[in-house]
Amino acid sequence: MLLSANLKEGAPDIPTFFHQKAEALRQQGWRVTFGVLDDRTSPKGLLRNYRRLKQEVEEHAPDVVHAKYGSTTAAMAHLVRGARPLVVSFVGDDLLGTPLPGLRWRLREWLARRIGWWAARHADAVFVRSENLLQALPVRLRAKASILPDGVALDLFRPLDKAVCRERLGWKPEAKVVLFNAGQGTNQVVKNPALARETVDLLAHADPAVSLHMMAGAGSEEVCWMLNAADCLLVTSLHEGAPKIVQEALACNLPVVSVPCGDVPERLEGVCPGGIGAYEAADLARLVRGVLEAGSRSNGRVRLIEQGLTTRQYAAKAGATYLTIRRS
Repeated sequence: MLLSANLKEGAPDIPTFFHQKAEALRQQGWRVTFGVLDDRTSPKGLLRNYRRLKQEVEEHAPDVVHAKYGSTTAAMAHLVRGARPLVVSFVGDDLLGTPLPGLRWRLREWLARRIGWWAARHADAVFVRSENLLQALPVRLRAKASILPDGVALDLFRPLDKAVCRERLGWKPEAKVVLFNAGQGTNQVVKNPALARETVDLLAHADPAVSLHMMAGAGSEEVCWMLNAADCLLVTSLHEGAPKIVQEALACNLPVVSVPCGDVPERLEGVCPGGIGAYEAADLARLVRGVLEAGSRSNGRVRLIEQGLTTRQYAAKAGATYLTIRRS
């Protein structure tokens, strides 16, 4: 499983959800190792990573190489895999881009997308997280692509006592907390925090107990506490693939109010309280107010399982594809 990761104290800082997916695959009988690309831009760094990853592939002799991102990550996976089958997963901004200003950024995104498409043309299978990402692929790649959301680890993201979680986080018991995933780096632009602030400002004007909590850079355990301590998750993203925070909120039965981005309308189908609103603060505030007035948790966890969005179900589907391409 090849992915991009930053170095933390000299070691790859691999996000928890990759470990969760790897463990689910191990429970299906797969041996999973990580290959880490720690530099996607500099020629020197790319050459260093190529040599190391090529050696690691030869040492581990995997049945399948799976690139967990498009762009340079997918290209590197293709270059180091040798004759082994390749799977490429596109996750969101590697197909949709990031709406940052400037010609330099636009050229960089244009090039990154085409590098990912080039690698995907040589892949044996392609995964995307949602229908809008499937439609963002060139037509010639869609025939080998399938929709496969990552899924949630239900043993980690689960309903917990709200009062206990608030005490752990230091949140006031009487507060009405709207949670917002602010993202990190350039991803913050996509999350559209200005609309979230405007929405909650409208609510706070009528009820000072309402506040917005911006979440960024928290570990999985703390995220679970916040999802259980909050009253509502608000999503205002300009675009998404299949935002994991929505799936995690559903696993914790936290009501979700969102704009119609990515696969969120599908995920929230049959979930209440909560709902989908327009890209307008007044409309989103109306929906959040309805959640706060209801004062109840959602039926999100049941719907999540019914939609097949757990890491166990992800591993079963991914594993079936691995077996198919390994034998072909």
